Amino acid sequence: MKSSHAAMGNDGSDGNGAAAAVLVEKSHSPPLEHPPSLSGPGGATLLDDGVTYPEGGIRAWLVVLGAWSGLVASLGVYNSTGVIEAYLSRELLYHESPSTIGWIFGLYAFMTWFCGAQVGPTFDAKGPRGLLIAGSLCTLIGVFALSFSTKYYQFILAFSVLAGGGASLLITPAMGSVAHWFSERRGLASGIAFTGGGVGGVLFPLMMQSLLPQVGWAWSIRILGFILLILCAISVAFCQSRVPPRNGPHTTWRDTLPDLRIFLDGTGAMSMTTAALFLVDLAYLVPMTYIPNYYLDRQGLPGDKTLSGDAAFAYQLLAIANGSSCFGRYVAGALGDRFGRYNTLIVSLFFCLASVAGFWLADVLAPHFDSITLLVLFTILFGFVSGSNVSLTPICLGQLCQIQDYGKYYATCYTVCSFGCLISIPIAGSLLDATGATGKQRYWGAVVYTAVSYLAALLCIVWVRLRMKGWDWRTKW
Repeated sequence: MKSSHAAMGNDGSDGNGAAAAVLVEKSHSPPLEHPPSLSGPGGATLLDDGVTYPEGGIRAWLVVLGAWSGLVASLGVYNSTGVIEAYLSRELLYHESPSTIGWIFGLYAFMTWFCGAQVGPTFDAKGPRGLLIAGSLCTLIGVFALSFSTKYYQFILAFSVLAGGGASLLITPAMGSVAHWFSERRGLASGIAFTGGGVGGVLFPLMMQSLLPQVGWAWSIRILGFILLILCAISVAFCQSRVPPRNGPHTTWRDTLPDLRIFLDGTGAMSMTTAALFLVDLAYLVPMTYIPNYYLDRQGLPGDKTLSGDAAFAYQLLAIANGSSCFGRYVAGALGDRFGRYNTLIVSLFFCLASVAGFWLADVLAPHFDSITLLVLFTILFGFVSGSNVSLTPICLGQLCQIQDYGKYYATCYTVCSFGCLISIPIAGSLLDATGATGKQRYWGAVVYTAVSYLAALLCIVWVRLRMKGWDWRTKW
């Protein structure tokens, strides 16, 4: 997903070694070209329109801490849905089909990104504080309501709608704030902030695995809620913007509205990038949701063994994937600053495809291969390379717009992508039902669907790279 996600990128391809700024010059240059940066007071990056970026300092890194905390509270839960899905499908909603349960998580992912259509432009116009407070309230009410849920519609309302909407209100302003403080080091700063989603994806599954047998479902979720309360408070306290809105004091409610004209940039870069991210979300959510259940099914473990014995490793696999993702997000951000964000994303998507087709599909199609070696290798490699799905994609979007428009670009793109999140898990669940197989063989359709989606996303990003910079792969972009 989805994951997840917002930061901005800059081109940084000046022939004399000076990094280029992320803003698109309003005139005197072709579309999507970035003006060079100069050195401002104190070593800050100074752009030709007078906007400076501190590139560090206590206040800037406290903003990164606030963003990190907000992303633990939002993307951390987003990356832990596999644990909740495994427990619901085997304990609380065992009478429902996989596709029906899939709508809980599809709608949750949809709400996480769809609400950004309004959140992003509002951040551009009004700043992050009010949005983060609203997101914290929605997230906390949704999680505590989830602890009381026992029926299908209650899970939809509490988790999918309330918690999903709250996550949307947390993610965009958190990452948009980081973009206001860094330009040349934005990939690094964003990569650090995005590790929050991976840290939450490690912490929460292991915590749930430990708590569920001891205190049960309700109190396990409530303890999660209290942890989220602390994280949200840190995010509200430290996240702040610093670049004034485009219209300054004349900003009105009209400046908070989405603008679909951003897709008509004359190059097709924004449209094809959005299509690629739509396909990435179709693919990414499948393994992150079904890894625990896949392990339980391949090992032939009964439903009453969801938490104990060998079944506990299912939760640990998700934690391994998210732990590997933490390193992947950091490394992808640093490599993106050095070699170009689109260039790095192309390599990352290639390895996502290779891990799904080379390891997961191979494990599914080998009925007499009992070792979990391929599954563990897939979990580690996919976790590492898919981290860029979350950390690089919003930075790439930042190369297509001005800083004052970043929230609008980011939110509009991910609003479109939210429909991919909505249908991804239900489609995968329907494919599980359609195969008619048992054990790990029932997953072959969902795995092929994941691989094809990654292949299509890779082709879209390659097209954008060739369209904008040609065949010279030495060009940093």
